[in-house]
Amino acid sequence: MKPKLLIVADTFYPKVDGTLRFMEEFIKRAADQFDISLMVPDFGAKSHRKMAGVRSITYVSTYKRIKVSGYPSMRFSFKNIRQIKKAITEADLVFVQGPALISYLSMYFGAKYHKKTFFYTHTIAWELFEKFFPPFFNRFFFRIIKKLSILMYNKCTVIIVPYHELRKHLQEEGITTEMKVARLGVDIDLFSPSKDKKKSKESLKLANLSTIGYVGRISKEKNPGILLHFRRLKNQERLHLLMVGDGPEDQKKEFQSLKNCTITGFVNNVYDYAKAMDIFVMPSLTETTSLATLEAMSCGVPVVVSKVGFMKNYIVKDYNGIFFPKNSASTLAMKLQKLLDDSSLRARLGQNARKTVAYSFSLERSISKITRLLLQEYYKQ
Repeated sequence: MKPKLLIVADTFYPKVDGTLRFMEEFIKRAADQFDISLMVPDFGAKSHRKMAGVRSITYVSTYKRIKVSGYPSMRFSFKNIRQIKKAITEADLVFVQGPALISYLSMYFGAKYHKKTFFYTHTIAWELFEKFFPPFFNRFFFRIIKKLSILMYNKCTVIIVPYHELRKHLQEEGITTEMKVARLGVDIDLFSPSKDKKKSKESLKLANLSTIGYVGRISKEKNPGILLHFRRLKNQERLHLLMVGDGPEDQKKEFQSLKNCTITGFVNNVYDYAKAMDIFVMPSLTETTSLATLEAMSCGVPVVVSKVGFMKNYIVKDYNGIFFPKNSASTLAMKLQKLLDDSSLRARLGQNARKTVAYSFSLERSISKITRLLLQEYYKQ
């Protein structure tokens, strides 16, 4: 009999972000090893769907008006608590993707009911939530969230981190749970360089336009507002800013006022948009790996990124990408203009970016390792 694996997340359809894309790929490749069920937030009718490889889905109700980064928050109710406890007790293994209330409660009840609980760190929780509080309250809430996060992480059996440096950082912050390293991976067949860039652009109505792209939540921690300085670039009539993602209305408002900008909302076919980009920008203030950046690189797109998280390790300056200082709009504009003016530089960076991902970020290898870690713990006496 296959182990019963409960995958827990604080995100779900229709909000297709990096965490959900990882879950999709994991389920697709691990369904033959586990009896998989999900516990996810209920974001309305579009959340309710069947997924191949998933036996059952527990939907946790949310507040429609209380949102963090555009995501409705879990409703704190007896019904939800009962649902979470029931899903945990019925599982052999709990695999948490977070971090927010559903994830933290799952870690708590996983420890309480002696379940082997794993947490995969897609983000650093306290850095993420720090961006959402008014400056006056920031320090207070930052401390609370950090202490709560560390407390919950230490209730897990194993924390899976996407790179070695993050393990060391979390240990220095006081996390004592055993940590294993498993890199995020990319489907390099799906995310591949466009065979015909012109056709890729035409399919998105971007023909003859130099396209600067971004993929991710349009929210404070991702720092997308700096991309508004795209307006400083020359030849605006031949440029287009492609924002693949969604977010709170106040974060999207200025982008929507630009004539040469498209906000797609959450999409399932990120690869079609990445293939149409000439340059990809990741301006985030906090990241671990940045799956979106790896996917753009896998498509042979040159990337311009802030020097955070694992990006500062796998991107090599002027070889497979370009760095710019956090929040430096003038430097970002300068780097973008340099790439727009030099097609040979774009081609060289894009080719090397593709090589980097193909060699070091195999999706099959990543999911195989995570699956092995889960099964090893399950069969331990």
